[in-house]
Amino acid sequence: MSKQNTPREIALKTSPILSVLSGIGTFLLLQGLDAIHLWALALLVALLTETATFVIIKWSAETFISSKVKGISAAISSVEDSAKSNAERESLDDIIEWANDQLQDIKSLRKKDSFRKEFIGNLAHELKTPLFNIQGFVLTLMENDLKDEALVRNFLTKASKNIDRMTELIEDLDTISKLESDRIEMTLVPCNVVNMMREALENAEVAAAKKKITLKLELPGTIENTMHVLCSSHQMQQVLTNLVANSIHYGEENGTSTLRLENNGRDVTLSVADDGIGIGKDDLDRVFERFYRVDKSRSRHAGGSGLGLSIVKHIIESHGQEISVASEPGQGTTFSWNLVNLDWEAERRNLKVTPPSHH
Repeated sequence: MSKQNTPREIALKTSPILSVLSGIGTFLLLQGLDAIHLWALALLVALLTETATFVIIKWSAETFISSKVKGISAAISSVEDSAKSNAERESLDDIIEWANDQLQDIKSLRKKDSFRKEFIGNLAHELKTPLFNIQGFVLTLMENDLKDEALVRNFLTKASKNIDRMTELIEDLDTISKLESDRIEMTLVPCNVVNMMREALENAEVAAAKKKITLKLELPGTIENTMHVLCSSHQMQQVLTNLVANSIHYGEENGTSTLRLENNGRDVTLSVADDGIGIGKDDLDRVFERFYRVDKSRSRHAGGSGLGLSIVKHIIESHGQEISVASEPGQGTTFSWNLVNLDWEAERRNLKVTPPSHH
């Protein structure tokens, strides 16, 4: 494409022509014309010069501007074509992205529906078992002589245990429902975690004695009776109680369940360990699911709602923490989580921690 001259360049190129015209006028002036004719000729030359200059500059300016407008128009067309192409490409990309999102949503819904069906099935089974037991005990009593006090007491005791199991299940379901919908008020206060640990072990003594399991409390060497953490006392007590009960439930007879506290400075690590049957890799990711049982052959006979670990996970996450589980089949299982160490923070700021009176 030939390069277009600017108006200034064209004016400079035409200036020699205008100079020639001016020179011709000057030559004629020197031929002895009278004053009137001289002024007329001078005016004519000036008009011709200005007119020629104007016409040339006007033409060159129009040509220059026209060429620039065409260039701009071509550039705009190119941008529009590119934008259209990009828009079509982005539109196609959007459709593909939307389709993939829909596919993921469908997979998620199917997974949730599968969990829902499994949950309903497990819930029905958990409720059906004690109900059938109670029904059997009642029918047995009705078919026998109710004057036999020993028989009546025996079956009523069994029925009562099954009613307790159903009550525990319903209460745990209610707890999980409230935790998931944030309907449980989680007030974090200074708590003496050592006292809470001791209480959890004391509450488990009867269950541990039945399996001849030794309960151990391990504390850092510098701590005897006091270590303040930030937590909701009632909920964290439930975490400790559930995990110790779980360690006894899956522990072997004559084994050991250990409740351990480690001081890390800014925070503390609590853990509950047993030397029981352990958990396989395929089960580790599912231990916190509702009603999921590692040892399905004996779990329901040993009691429990099947919701204990799920409740534990919800409570710890409500404290802004995470719970981890480490296990090997035949080597036992350890659950661990952290809490904020208020004693470390108080010492750093030269303050005194004052927990509620009940802890």
